[in-house]
Amino acid sequence: MAVSAKDPASLLNKALNETNATSEFNKLEYYLVKNEVALFPKWNVYDSMYGSIKWQPNMGSELQGLTPTPSPVQRNIFAPAKLSDIPAKDIYEIGERNESAKLAYHRYESTRFRFLSSFEAFWRDQLAYAHSDIVRQIQNANNQFVRTLMYYQTPDLFVAKDGAGFLSSANNLGTGIVKTAQTQDAIRAIGSASNPDDDSIGGSSENLSKQGGEVFRAAIDGGTAGTNAADVLRLKDLYKAMLVLQEDVQAPTFERTFGAPKTSEMIKGKYVLVCSTEAWASLLWDTDLKTSSGANLASTNQDYIKDGFAGDLFGKITVKYDPFPLRFSDNGSWVQPQSVVNGKVVPNPNYTKFNAYNSSSASIGSNEVAFLCGADAFKTISVGPPPKEFAGKNISKKKLYGMNWNGQIDLTDQFLVPTADQGVTHATNWDMNVYGDYLKFISQTIHGGIPGDARHCLPIVFRRRRTS
Repeated sequence: MAVSAKDPASLLNKALNETNATSEFNKLEYYLVKNEVALFPKWNVYDSMYGSIKWQPNMGSELQGLTPTPSPVQRNIFAPAKLSDIPAKDIYEIGERNESAKLAYHRYESTRFRFLSSFEAFWRDQLAYAHSDIVRQIQNANNQFVRTLMYYQTPDLFVAKDGAGFLSSANNLGTGIVKTAQTQDAIRAIGSASNPDDDSIGGSSENLSKQGGEVFRAAIDGGTAGTNAADVLRLKDLYKAMLVLQEDVQAPTFERTFGAPKTSEMIKGKYVLVCSTEAWASLLWDTDLKTSSGANLASTNQDYIKDGFAGDLFGKITVKYDPFPLRFSDNGSWVQPQSVVNGKVVPNPNYTKFNAYNSSSASIGSNEVAFLCGADAFKTISVGPPPKEFAGKNISKKKLYGMNWNGQIDLTDQFLVPTADQGVTHATNWDMNVYGDYLKFISQTIHGGIPGDARHCLPIVFRRRRTS
């Protein structure tokens, strides 16, 4: 028996439509959709902030967006005319800025697995884990896509320095070394045959490497003490970074989230700090916090997370955790989060370890990037099922089959499988999976993003720490 979400004549599709009460295969599509709806939000970090564009079939190959700009405030003193005189008047003209970006796409597949005739065993031993894993990887990839735009397309960066943080543009980092917003074509040039994250001069371009890439990061890492070297992240650093968004950029705070059945109240009227749990936990032992009588961080002494948000700072910042934050070594190279050792997926030791300030290592990810985000910095195409469609208690099979979403995962048997050729010379050949012995999950995602005003997003680089 075989399955293909693309081929309505497949045997399992036939089984799905059986009316025999003893057949549980007609529940399979509900299991899969329910699993997606439950798991996509679990791994959703950045999509809920900026995934405001809903994907639609045949939406074209280019993403266009108009960003309105308000009329300026250009006076300090206002003295209107007397009623007996002719009144003056102001005429306000709003502007608009057009942004465009090429859409991109990516495909995902599970490895093949053998079909089991027992539904319970098939779901427990094969489908459930493989389906959950591909959902996790799709959402992680989308997190990485949005975060890539947030890092490389922002025009400046904040360097934390033990409470004395500064904007990278305020200091001279070296000849040609300055944070600059990159085009998406330049970002796509990142990577080499051996390292997909390589944004050194050899792995991208000299400009990109010096304008946010490896050379730039090596100029601000905390491995060697200096004026430009990043140090630990303190509450004062976050407050100074928040003032940059609030006063210098005048970035709006968030009023809603995207891709969720309801809007989180925790985000309203606040900026969002996206960081690691390690960085957030270290603030509990912040010097300023410990020396202030009776001070504490709102929410850090309470065990709750609501709609993916946790914690509160100054009444102006709420926190969202990134499970795999950007970390880089003291030569500026990115460090991968996980590795495979003896067939087991384990945290990469160089990703979890760190050196103290002024203790350099070319391989250990001692430096981390967090993001302080205001609203409308980016607009991206959302990935994942629409939860509102499944919020109702009654959803018909017809309505379910009629839905399409970006990143929809299907089962298929349409691929080649190895077969043993028992001819004169024994060999392994490849043949169509005509007997339906094997299945695999497949999915395709469309990605696209345009800056609303990229200044509303401020990356923060700091030296990692933990309480002793």
